[in-house]
Amino acid sequence: MKCEYKVLSLMLLVAIVAGISGASAAEITQNAVNLTMQQNASDPAQIIVDVNYSDDLQDVDPTIAVDAKLELLSGNITGSEIKWYYTGDLNGPFANYTVPEGVNVVWLSSFTNAPVPQGEAKLYMEDGKNYRWLFVIENAKGKVFTVRANSTAFQMGPDGPENETVLNSTQLTVDLQPHFTLENLTVTPVAGSAPLDITVTVKITNTGVEDDFTAELRINGDVKDTETVNVLTGETVTVTFTYTLPAGLYNVRVNDLAPVSVTSTPSVPTASPAPGIYRNNVTVTLAGPEGSVIYYTLNGSNPTVNSTRYTAPILLTKSATLKFIAVVNGASSAVSSASYTVMKPVTLSYYVKVKVKKWYRKWYRYMGKWRYRWRYYWTYRYVKRTSSYWQIT
Repeated sequence: MKCEYKVLSLMLLVAIVAGISGASAAEITQNAVNLTMQQNASDPAQIIVDVNYSDDLQDVDPTIAVDAKLELLSGNITGSEIKWYYTGDLNGPFANYTVPEGVNVVWLSSFTNAPVPQGEAKLYMEDGKNYRWLFVIENAKGKVFTVRANSTAFQMGPDGPENETVLNSTQLTVDLQPHFTLENLTVTPVAGSAPLDITVTVKITNTGVEDDFTAELRINGDVKDTETVNVLTGETVTVTFTYTLPAGLYNVRVNDLAPVSVTSTPSVPTASPAPGIYRNNVTVTLAGPEGSVIYYTLNGSNPTVNSTRYTAPILLTKSATLKFIAVVNGASSAVSSASYTVMKPVTLSYYVKVKVKKWYRKWYRYMGKWRYRWRYYWTYRYVKRTSSYWQIT
């Protein structure tokens, strides 16, 4: 059976056994067994306990039994599985044990299919033969715990084990959680005309055990898209989102990274009728993109959100330059400008010099009588006249 040194989570416990030739368990030299416990460097979710017997352990007294004890010092590994490869070969036969809830101490003899029950595991080493046990803890992914492995030797008495001796002991604190780091958030472009297509990228690094990570694209705090990626231990992956922003101001982020400000500029508003020269008054209607608010000025200055808000058609009774913007979700369009020339009729009164005949009576005596006749002469007078024309107001 093939084992990939893979243990998905939390604990491991492994211990070992040993005895010494012709000696009681109490007299066996400590550290007669080389006991190590570590996480697999290529797969931290796998914890391996390696037990190697010393060359000194030859021809052990047959009354001496061996066992391994694993102790959970902190944390919880309920449901984790411990496999004991008792031939020292990860492709060989194994006994296994699933840790039940509330159990903090596990003896080797508790394993299903263990080759011998507790107290009958005899340690007898032939000359030149190497004995090695391997323990692998699996299905503990996502847990944090501390475990201790003890290799013990003892003699069985009438009432159970006697003269128990710890041959070797080691402990390990294990963190089988992923540890994700997000960095290098980029958004391109950060400004443009609406609708604005943006590309968002972020790098995700995992310094813990392999696991899935769900990246969330958040626009103004709302999750708009997600992507789940598997990130191996020590691996950095790049996640890319694409999204279309309508007109407005936005904060774009991935998960809890600092946001990037993006401006999607609304289209410019329009005026109707078109700029030009008009007789009498002109009524101007402004129109902007959907959902926009329009602000305008009539004094030639550029409008802001503090300028007059457009709510109804504008009646121009005199010439003016109308400037206006559209605002959508906090984003302002470019300034539009429209000049209107308003002309009104004007009546002008004036006097002109006119040549006219001036009549008078001329008296004279004729045949003893006074008589007269009308005579005239040319003179001038001023006459009032009026005219009308169109004047720019």
